[in-house]
Amino acid sequence: MNKSWRQVAGTHAIRELIQANPKTIKSLVLSKNWGSSADLRQIVDQIKPYQVQISEVSDVDLQKMCPSHQGAVAFSDYHPHFDVLEAGWEQNSMIVALDGVEDPHNLGAVLRTSWLMGVHGVIVPEDRAVGLTATVHKVACGGVEHVPLAKTNNFADPFKTLKEAGFWVFGMSHKAKKTIHDLKVPEKVIWVMGAEDKGLRIPTERACDELISIPQISADASYNVSVATAIVLSETRRQWAVHKSK
Repeated sequence: MNKSWRQVAGTHAIRELIQANPKTIKSLVLSKNWGSSADLRQIVDQIKPYQVQISEVSDVDLQKMCPSHQGAVAFSDYHPHFDVLEAGWEQNSMIVALDGVEDPHNLGAVLRTSWLMGVHGVIVPEDRAVGLTATVHKVACGGVEHVPLAKTNNFADPFKTLKEAGFWVFGMSHKAKKTIHDLKVPEKVIWVMGAEDKGLRIPTERACDELISIPQISADASYNVSVATAIVLSETRRQWAVHKSK
């Protein structure tokens, strides 16, 4: 297999890949007993029109290839890329920036929520960041196909470009005095999320227009980053809907 190809695991993720980007699929590897699984039979039926190479291997070999396989692994040569210079913006636009999120389960959950909330793209740093692993695809359940990812050496450069396009940048931090419920969310917004253990890095805080917090009853704990992301994206959509109805 080409090392540059994306390794997509999880039946939901593979089905979404076939539906969204079928011509990018180079190969599908199945467990030898795939015929006993309704989900895998559905995948085979769905991919047949695209004449993708299908191979069968033992569960042991598939496990070596990808521990979270669910009986199938697909390989795609397409990498969804988020270009802040060429992206077209709607009246209401959201972007998520993740600072120091290294857990693939968290990135997958953020991408899944971002897809369902209509996020235009996710920005991550080159360092201290997990890539699009098979586990990320599995947890995202197809979100990777719909939310492009951009990697950057520092957030300041893309933020500057996006601010010129009308975006406001809000960093989520327990240091903030204003909560998400005190903020009137603008039409174009970037939500910057830090890792649970360390939060936002100092240079990232400086690149934000303002720091915002999520209400909680204990200052000694923090929300999981994927949960925090879901809260702020949901509140953003709620406020936009309220403003639109007035």
